[in-house]
Amino acid sequence: MSIHRKHGREFHFISSFYSSKENLALVILVFIFVLGLACPVFSEEIVLIHSNDTHGVFKPYKININGKERPVGGMEAASHYLNEIRAREKNVLVIEKGDLLTGTLATEIEYKGVVGGAMMEFLNRLGYDIWCLGNHDFDKGQPNALALAKLARFPTVMANIVYKKSGKLFWKKPYRILKIGRLKVGIIAVMEENFLIEVQKENVEGLDVLPIIPTLESYIPRLDKKTDLIVVLSHGWFEQGVHIAESVPGIDIVLVAAEDGQFKEVNGVLVQSMKGHLRTFGYLKLEVEDDRVVNYEKDLVWLWADVPLKPSPQVSALVKEVSESIGLEYTKVIGKAEVDLTIKSYPRENSQPESSLGNWITDVMRWKTGAQVAFHNSGAIRANIMAGPVTKGQIFKVAPFHNILVVFKLTGQQIKDALEYDVERGWDRLQVSGLRYKHYPKEGKPYGKRIFYIEVDGEVLLQDGKLLLPDKIFTVVSNDYLVGQAKDKYFGFPVKHAHDTGLPLDKAMVEWLEKHKVLDYKIEKRIELIKSSR
Repeated sequence: MSIHRKHGREFHFISSFYSSKENLALVILVFIFVLGLACPVFSEEIVLIHSNDTHGVFKPYKININGKERPVGGMEAASHYLNEIRAREKNVLVIEKGDLLTGTLATEIEYKGVVGGAMMEFLNRLGYDIWCLGNHDFDKGQPNALALAKLARFPTVMANIVYKKSGKLFWKKPYRILKIGRLKVGIIAVMEENFLIEVQKENVEGLDVLPIIPTLESYIPRLDKKTDLIVVLSHGWFEQGVHIAESVPGIDIVLVAAEDGQFKEVNGVLVQSMKGHLRTFGYLKLEVEDDRVVNYEKDLVWLWADVPLKPSPQVSALVKEVSESIGLEYTKVIGKAEVDLTIKSYPRENSQPESSLGNWITDVMRWKTGAQVAFHNSGAIRANIMAGPVTKGQIFKVAPFHNILVVFKLTGQQIKDALEYDVERGWDRLQVSGLRYKHYPKEGKPYGKRIFYIEVDGEVLLQDGKLLLPDKIFTVVSNDYLVGQAKDKYFGFPVKHAHDTGLPLDKAMVEWLEKHKVLDYKIEKRIELIKSSR
């Protein structure tokens, strides 16, 4: 962006006034006026506070920091720290980058006719200034997503989600220009391009997502003419935000709805993410001069809840109201975990595809349906179960999507193909039950040659890379989301003749725990990585 300055051809006529003392005062006034025309530059500070991936968090929870547990998060902590920031800074812009829904029971109750609407009401009471939709804000369907946006007492923006048939925007405003102090701030939002496979298929029926870079290139020039600062809200990976900064001229800031707390300066563009689930706020303090950022401070504001909190009374009142609405049913203890059942995002340091929690969940799926094999995507497992009493509410946190169990048939060849596809994808890996397999790493063998051994129900399906039972048919159970996205995301081919059992996974998990009472699961080498090629 640039503001064109007028330079000094006007100055030559001033000298004629100097012969007269009485005109000296006028000379000075004219000189000051011309200088003002020549240099209409001002400097203004603004603080951007941003959050995303709240996922229903409204009360504090404990995290491990340097070997010690410490409570973090919750809306009262958010209110406390926002109040502190506003007390010391004059121009504060508070931004939500999406994914309010899916995670805790607060996202399941109706508030003012909107499922999960209490989460938006929290933002209203916290005094947010603008937000954009995230993929999980569609988890209750399109009408509810629109109702959620309408519940906001501040603008909603989203530039690249459109109706497939008409091409019209799902939300009417792709961007907004906000006046903060003396600055005009343009804010535009874009959704990750794999949006359609990140949401239950029926919830995005009839929608399309436009390519990010061309979309921004179509809007940024017109925003550039009207604003002093352009902020892009990018709902996706941090790398996506970096790519935006590298690719589209005119942008000043890219705020990314990732949860990794990263920062990078890319050709003068500041790219920042924060840590989700209300662990932190992202913080950027900017000095803007001559239509550009000339100085900045960056930080992550940790929302520690073990300090004397001074939240706004209206926020505390809503925390109490939501807690009471959830009720006592979900605090009921239904079993006990003898050990920690956990899952880690894969691939990451010290992580592996198989998890103790995934083993239990897939065993429950087979137990409930009688299928020979179960597949469940790791990304659908949203919380751990720690050793100790287990409540209904904890089960819901683990499986908050209300996925339905779906049964179908696969041949031995298709099971092998699905596992090859899983290793190739390398993330959101499949948890399994009823089978064991060994595979080479991606870099160790070419695609199609990585699965070395498969055993189904004690029967060897593949040995030394050779498929022994390609045509044998096996009964498989999975969740409705995975089945709906099987071709595009999980198997590489569509599932045919699937039977929707109507059985919710979370209820099956509750039923299993009420019956068996004790959880005692560990890694069982259902998935083994062969570290050296043969």
